[in-house]
Amino acid sequence: MIRNYLISFLRFLRRHKAYSINNILGLSIGMAAAILIFLWILDELSFDRFHENYDNIYRIVTTMDNPEGDIHITSTAAPLAPALEESLPEILETARFVPYFSELLVAHGEKEFYENDIAFADKEFFKLFSHTFLQGSARDPFPEMNSAVISREYAEKYFGDENPIGKSLNLVTLMNNETVITISGVIEDVPANSHLHFSILINNEMMAEFGYDLHWELLSNNAYALLKEDVDLAALKTKIDTLTTEFYSHDAYAFSLQALSEVHLHSSFDSDVYGHSEPTYQYIRIFILIAVFILLISVINYINLATARSTTRAREVSVRKVFGASRRQLIVQYMGESLVLCLFSYLLAMMLVEAALPAFNAFTGKEIRIDYSNTHFTLGTISILIVATIGSGAYPALLLSSYIPARTLSGEVKAESGSFRRVLVILQFSISILLIICTGMVYRQLSYIQNHNLGIQSDHTIYLPVVGEIGDEIPSLKEELLRHPGVIGMTISENLPTYAGSGTYGFSWEGKEAEDRLFLNINKVDPDYIPTFGIQLAEGRNFDPDRPSDSVNFILNETAIRRMHLEDPIGKQSILWGMQGEIIGVMKDYNFGSLHKEIEPIILFITNPDFDGYYGNILIKLEGSNIHETLDEIEHLWNELCPAFPFEYKFLDEAYARLYVTESRMRSLFALFALLSVFLSCLGLYGLSSFMAEKRTKEIGIRKAMGATSRQIITLFSWDAIRWVLIANLTAWPLAWLYINHWLKDFTYRTNVSLWIFILSALLVLLISLITLSFHARKAALINPATSLKLESS
Repeated sequence: MIRNYLISFLRFLRRHKAYSINNILGLSIGMAAAILIFLWILDELSFDRFHENYDNIYRIVTTMDNPEGDIHITSTAAPLAPALEESLPEILETARFVPYFSELLVAHGEKEFYENDIAFADKEFFKLFSHTFLQGSARDPFPEMNSAVISREYAEKYFGDENPIGKSLNLVTLMNNETVITISGVIEDVPANSHLHFSILINNEMMAEFGYDLHWELLSNNAYALLKEDVDLAALKTKIDTLTTEFYSHDAYAFSLQALSEVHLHSSFDSDVYGHSEPTYQYIRIFILIAVFILLISVINYINLATARSTTRAREVSVRKVFGASRRQLIVQYMGESLVLCLFSYLLAMMLVEAALPAFNAFTGKEIRIDYSNTHFTLGTISILIVATIGSGAYPALLLSSYIPARTLSGEVKAESGSFRRVLVILQFSISILLIICTGMVYRQLSYIQNHNLGIQSDHTIYLPVVGEIGDEIPSLKEELLRHPGVIGMTISENLPTYAGSGTYGFSWEGKEAEDRLFLNINKVDPDYIPTFGIQLAEGRNFDPDRPSDSVNFILNETAIRRMHLEDPIGKQSILWGMQGEIIGVMKDYNFGSLHKEIEPIILFITNPDFDGYYGNILIKLEGSNIHETLDEIEHLWNELCPAFPFEYKFLDEAYARLYVTESRMRSLFALFALLSVFLSCLGLYGLSSFMAEKRTKEIGIRKAMGATSRQIITLFSWDAIRWVLIANLTAWPLAWLYINHWLKDFTYRTNVSLWIFILSALLVLLISLITLSFHARKAALINPATSLKLESS
């Protein structure tokens, strides 16, 4: 019997090749898109789960009390984690991790590269976090004070085929011109689905040599704790709060635990390990819906075409019933046919996924690989196949099995009502319009961010790290560069303008009340910083290199002055970390971070005798024309003055773009899946319009015989598409408006919801639908009426 069913189905597919290709292509594309999204979701959910003690690892995070709203950061004071471990039996082990704040020049022999994937950690780090050692031991990763563990990639990069154990790397910094580290271990490259990244991990006992001051008031360490099984987290938090009052005489800090499982998806910190963080879990929900939507569109295509052609199989159904087939057997038959078609589509979908995965990884910035041995992947893809099979086959099977033989064989069979198909087509277009609107609004918000007046002129600016003896050559470098017509300015900054790497409560000012508490972002700059970036001064003046007293004076932004409640700030005596000076200027607010957040207080100061010279970044602002020629000349000058250090620069605009890399990738994914949804909708409409044109051949012939023109015939067909799209907008527009308003709440600075994007999306879908539908309408309209009537009668 199964063989009979299969032969019958294959014959049907062979007779209706266009129908078969349409269904297989639509289902395969829909399943491929759903599988790609599923792979993306699996990757998002897999972050940090490769660690053996994943379920019991927690990150210690900090909440800082602030009158304008609490500040949440992930770093803590260096002594905190060991003190908590010593005092709390619930904590089995702690480890600290500190990324180096800037690039370092790493050298071995003639190989020299600037690297920014360097961090410090305790030896206990590898007790908490599972990394595969290729050489060396996780039990004793740092046998000496200057020991370091490197990744396989860096071992090959610097040592080639040599055994790196016991070999040295030279790290060139300004604070300590040259530090030598000894390789004590090599690990597999840190997986992309880890929230901590490093290629060189140095014993944290070396931190002092790199300029870190490790005390209770400097929150610079990311600390992690391994807890016992089944710890009462609420009770543990109470104990931590009690200890905090013993560690600190003030109540500015509160510490809590964040589960490792929440770090990637649920972090929302003003300052995280590598900058601010935004929760990404909402994108998982969004893309689950998109996967369902796209698969639904594919299923709807199958249902529409199957039900539209149901009358062509009515006689077959009736004959089978006459010969004793039950309705249950017929349902099984047609569900089986759906399964066979979906299996063909699934195999094609997997080939499409394999082919598209490299481009998809480039699109999303991931390193997804298909692991056929992964149980979650297998169960997920099988679930997609089952959903597609049941969704596409259930209704057509029920419809076909419902025909009554007596009526069908006597010619009384009627086609299934088109109302249900129209509802499904409208649903398809609603999904397509919704995705296009969301894509348009994401694009508009990113454009708004990119064009928003930040209060700082960052365009045409390159930056390089300050390392080694470069600091000694900065005055000569600046003097020579400013003679070049292609260079507008040059300045030095501890941090890039896109990110204030550190902050403090340790700022006091004249008139400060006892209850006043202000957390300030800090940046050490030179006198050319403000003019180079075109930062406007609201009051006072800039730093003056000819005034020695300015080495301990300060410039703050308007937000800081407002929160200090100072009406006349210029000249007010102030103290920062023991540096006693006065406020000499107030900057107009400028964005030095993501536009997700409001502008925060910031203080600028210049080099003073308490610091060993400049460090951080050299920033060079270019005129804008002949950039390549200017860069060549800068490189030539650099090589003359600093021959020992390679000229490797980056554009500051790229640093700003990295603040919104998640949104940029979401825009690309939205656009991709919106295009797919439109394509699949039109694919279904194409097949449906082909059948409609075929069934209305006689009607078209009569209309033409009565004098209707080809344009009128095409208009008649097109009206269906117009109605469907107009009705689809009634559903899509409110949903899109609700989602976009919810998404925009994540941004402090946001664009308005634009009506023209809604209208343009509707017009775009309408135009594509009309083109798709009119293809068959025009073809049918051009047939000679005599031929149409003759074909229909035959």
